[in-house]
Amino acid sequence: MSIRTQLAIWYSAVFALALMLFGVGVYAIVSLTLIQQVDATLEESASVIASRSAGGFQDGERVIRLPELDIFRAVFVEAIGIDGQILASSMISFTQHLDPEVIKTMRDKPVAEQHPIFTIAHHAKAPPIRVYTYPLVGQKSGQLFGYLQVATSLEHVNRATRGLLITLLSVGAIGLIVSSVAGAALARRAMLPVERITGAAMEIYRTQDLDRRVDVRANDEVGRLGLAFNEMLDRLGDLFRSQQRFVADVSHEMRTPLTVIRGNVDLLRAMGCADRESLDAISSEADRMTRLVSDLLLLSQADAGMLPMHCKPVDLAPLVTAVARSGNIVADGRVSVQAFVTGELVVHGDADRIKQVLLNLVENAIKHTPDGGAVRLAGTSTDAGMVLLSVSDTGVGIPEEDLPHVFERFYRVDKSRSRAHGGAGLGLAIAKSIIEAHGGDIEVQSAVGAGTTFNVWLPSYQPNLV
Repeated sequence: MSIRTQLAIWYSAVFALALMLFGVGVYAIVSLTLIQQVDATLEESASVIASRSAGGFQDGERVIRLPELDIFRAVFVEAIGIDGQILASSMISFTQHLDPEVIKTMRDKPVAEQHPIFTIAHHAKAPPIRVYTYPLVGQKSGQLFGYLQVATSLEHVNRATRGLLITLLSVGAIGLIVSSVAGAALARRAMLPVERITGAAMEIYRTQDLDRRVDVRANDEVGRLGLAFNEMLDRLGDLFRSQQRFVADVSHEMRTPLTVIRGNVDLLRAMGCADRESLDAISSEADRMTRLVSDLLLLSQADAGMLPMHCKPVDLAPLVTAVARSGNIVADGRVSVQAFVTGELVVHGDADRIKQVLLNLVENAIKHTPDGGAVRLAGTSTDAGMVLLSVSDTGVGIPEEDLPHVFERFYRVDKSRSRAHGGAGLGLAIAKSIIEAHGGDIEVQSAVGAGTTFNVWLPSYQPNLV
């Protein structure tokens, strides 16, 4: 069952329930009001008759003197003695009690428990009547002289309630039909934006055009769904383009060493002997391919959240010193690498991975710093519970337009440098993945001609939180 049909059914069901409750309420109120009006008429008539009646004793027997009963045209009146005999009646041909059952019940009660009561009586082939039974008790003597029964037909009440019921049912049926049609129309209108989103999604699927977007026309729940869908498409488009670029870069990186290897193998085959220079070239390119595959594997593990690390409390002060010492060996006197450590530099992480990041940053700084320049490796603790590691150089700097992309895979600022000598452009991407896996962050600050600074932020070691 479609959501549109479900909405229409729910709308009709709720409206039908509201109509039913409204109808029951109206019917109950009208019926109660009509009965109350009948009861008020009977009570008023009984009060008038009782006020004009008098009870006494004659020859030792109780007698009741009643007014003329035939003046009460709107009601039926009967005066009944305590022995159950009808003493007077406004209906000449009527010889039964208006409600005999209530007379039997009241005659068995003491005088103190005699109270007026309303009942409904049924007689053969006649509409039901509303009966008000009123005990006639002497005001001075306090003795019971008989009963007064005043009644009226409920035919007009029943006729009015039947008419009301027919009207409510007719109006309810018409209202239910109208609400069903309106519910179906509203449900269809409410689902139109969803159908547009569905159509756009299917069109994108068929055409594989990730640049298409859903037309969002309202700022409601469906509109927010459309915005979320568009944001998802933006993300998918970026990932797809990144994948395409990644595959192209990997293909390019792999093609170069494979071409070198194939050329040297062909040369060796043509020469018929092993040439040392060719073997060195093959070995170098094979090593480069091995490093490239290892870096790609490391990045894929980081993307999947499965980067292998052995975390424990690590004091970074000796690690910073060791990296600076290794940097001086790599620089071979061409650039000066200095280390500065202040404060306690204890973090919870993998020492080898952190050292890998610092070595990469220091080697990059050495490569891009002219002879006689300096590379500064510093570590300090902050009041915010973080450890800051920074690598600064006095090199050529990075253009402003390249800064947002330096951590992208295969991105190289110096486009003119050969990848065989300048690397594959994966080092900073790997560094960022490692630092983020430690719960830290890495950023770059640079200006052309003013040098570059990479800042690495790592959370300080908190024994109670590990």
